[in-house]
Amino acid sequence: MGDTIRFRGAAWVVTAFHGPRLFLDAAEPAEPGEPVEPVEPVEPLIILQTAVTSASDFAVLNRAAPRSSLPGRLGEFRALPKDVRKAALAWELHVKEVLHQQAPNVPATTEPRPAFDPQRRTLRQRYQAKADQLSQAGTPVSAATVERKCAAWRQEGLMGLVDKRSLRSTAPHGRVDARVVDLVWEILDDERDKGLSPGTLSRLIDRVQQTVRTRYAQLLADPETARGLVISPATFYRLLERLGITAQNAHDAAARHAAGPATSAERPVARRATWARWPGELVQIDTTGLDVLVLGDDGRGISVELTIAIDVATRSIVGSLLVPKRTGRTGGTGRWAAGRATRSFDTMQVVAQTTAPLPARPGWAPETFMEGSDLPFEDLLAADPRFAGAAARPVIKPETLVIDHGSPFISADFTRACHSLGIEVREARLRTAVDKAIVERAMLAVKTGFSQYLASYTHHRLDLRGKRVRKQPLWTIPQLQELFEQWVVLRWQQTPHAALRSPFTPGLRLTPNQMYAALVSLRGYRSTTLTAQENRKLLPTVWVRVSRKGFQINNRTYNLDRGKLDLFRGPSGIAAQQGRWEVHYSPDHPEVAWLFNHRAEPGTDPWVEVPFIHRRLLKDRWTEETWDQALRIHLAAGGSRRDEAAVTRATARLLRDLATGPSPTAARPSPRAAAAVPRPALPTPTTKPYADGLPPLDPDSVRPFRSLDRPAGELFDTPEPVRGAGLSLDDFLASLPGLHPPGPTDPGPVGDNNCRPTPDTTQGDSSTGSPPPSNGRQGDDR
Repeated sequence: MGDTIRFRGAAWVVTAFHGPRLFLDAAEPAEPGEPVEPVEPVEPLIILQTAVTSASDFAVLNRAAPRSSLPGRLGEFRALPKDVRKAALAWELHVKEVLHQQAPNVPATTEPRPAFDPQRRTLRQRYQAKADQLSQAGTPVSAATVERKCAAWRQEGLMGLVDKRSLRSTAPHGRVDARVVDLVWEILDDERDKGLSPGTLSRLIDRVQQTVRTRYAQLLADPETARGLVISPATFYRLLERLGITAQNAHDAAARHAAGPATSAERPVARRATWARWPGELVQIDTTGLDVLVLGDDGRGISVELTIAIDVATRSIVGSLLVPKRTGRTGGTGRWAAGRATRSFDTMQVVAQTTAPLPARPGWAPETFMEGSDLPFEDLLAADPRFAGAAARPVIKPETLVIDHGSPFISADFTRACHSLGIEVREARLRTAVDKAIVERAMLAVKTGFSQYLASYTHHRLDLRGKRVRKQPLWTIPQLQELFEQWVVLRWQQTPHAALRSPFTPGLRLTPNQMYAALVSLRGYRSTTLTAQENRKLLPTVWVRVSRKGFQINNRTYNLDRGKLDLFRGPSGIAAQQGRWEVHYSPDHPEVAWLFNHRAEPGTDPWVEVPFIHRRLLKDRWTEETWDQALRIHLAAGGSRRDEAAVTRATARLLRDLATGPSPTAARPSPRAAAAVPRPALPTPTTKPYADGLPPLDPDSVRPFRSLDRPAGELFDTPEPVRGAGLSLDDFLASLPGLHPPGPTDPGPVGDNNCRPTPDTTQGDSSTGSPPPSNGRQGDDR
């Protein structure tokens, strides 16, 4: 809108849009030499847009200012000084008068001044008229300046009229090159990572200048480029002051800057909203802890991680998966005690969920079915028969997938799987929270809307966590997965969202299902059913060498009889993999693997299914995690890693134990019990030697303590008298609190340096009249 176009031999200005129709007004003559005498007014033209763009002489003669960029720079304009904004607004009134654009609060029927009437004056003449008017008012300008202001207003809007010289003082770093600012943060981050002590600002400035001379030696040869890289120490100090860096808080300021734009106050970052125009254009995926305890396979409570994929246009959760969360490591082995964390295979399963409908489980409420929801069930069922019996969650295949820098997402398997489906993978920028703000906010909504209503909810803050959370009833991971999927269908997809609005009813908030129904009618739906070969391409890849005995994956041998793998026993011809062959397998079903033949003829099946040689020993379903756990138990018992049959039997025993469940009377095993070597049980004594009481103690058999070889007074350097010096034993014992001197009838020799009481052979019998020893023990057990 606002562009000048050529149509049917005339120039027109696009003034409005209404559906498929365009509103056109006759354009004013702008070239010098064109007639300036009054012309007949031309009525506005209302015509279909396709009729205009398909005309043979259609062309865009002059583009107007991009309207979409003006609101985003409104905050930048308001941040300018008051006098700068006032001058720009004054110039805008002059420009609008020259271009005959209606100013605010001016009716559209107002006649222009004769000097600026488009019907009587050309654009060049109006430029000169405005220059003469401003010069007479005391502001001498030329016609070229007026023309430049009009062109800048058309291109940049109000910000184009701002004096660029005033922006230098309000810029974040003035004339300093942005690469110098990045070097300041880089050097501070390097000091923090290495654990160095912060120094003075002069040391920081010297290191930055030295790095500039080393890294940008070629650029410093150009005086124009070096102007922003080589700055004076005074400018450096002013830069550090604007960045909020002092000698006392240099590392703290770097830590706040590394936390991201949300907490960085030294460099303002323009916030922009993440939006999409149709379902699947932009999908964000992320993994986080769910703050919920579940029942593990060993009967202990463990934490879980949740991975979700959310569509930006409709805010629909189109994929989710729960996996155990890793806990502490076992001593000595370095292995994780429990859990396995999210892998690339788990993230690929979430992406695969976006291409297929979610089947409704038996026992779900009738409100969960798509048939009675806001989704266009009949139209979708006609396009894809898989929607029969599906839950009310849309199917949205991602076109662009936004990921973070976690290892499951940046792995080669995840990227290859997305590219095989035609999905573009885009990494979020470091320290830029706005790139994945929608999925991060959705994770918080999941915790407040789903996690906290479970009995096993653990708060993310330890000081607010309940003390008896582990004693509450716990769900298993499959049960919790089903609960979460049902919550997504019932609550998330059918709750109005503040960011989902209809252009026809902007005051009405829509649900994700309603927004999908509105957008899918414009974009359409195309079924993306994956074939068996496409599904195998999504599985993890292993490159192996095939021998007479087959090939191995994680200490398991796969092979076929009767020489069916003779074709693969030579090199594959792929130099990047040293002649190895490509194999895909599923960690959830590792009993078979698929060998891919790169030399297969067109039209033939390139996949060869190869089974595990000992899979007949395993009757129950098993996974690669079960195999790894059984292998650790087998090795702890002294077994050999090469004995695959023994490891397979250990896996079968582990599956039987897991099916039986923990014994209600048995103590729960510790995390290290599986990896520790079992200790032999100690023999239980058959007789108790002290069952009949202690035997009488012979005083002569007690060896006295060794006496001191010098007086006790010589052991202390202080001139203070020794406590009890010059007192008899009876007086000394009487002076001690809580003790009483023995009676005159109490037997027992008393030595000078040794005090050895005679054991009471009567064991405190009242008939002797002697009290038991004051220390509560029978006899001297020293």
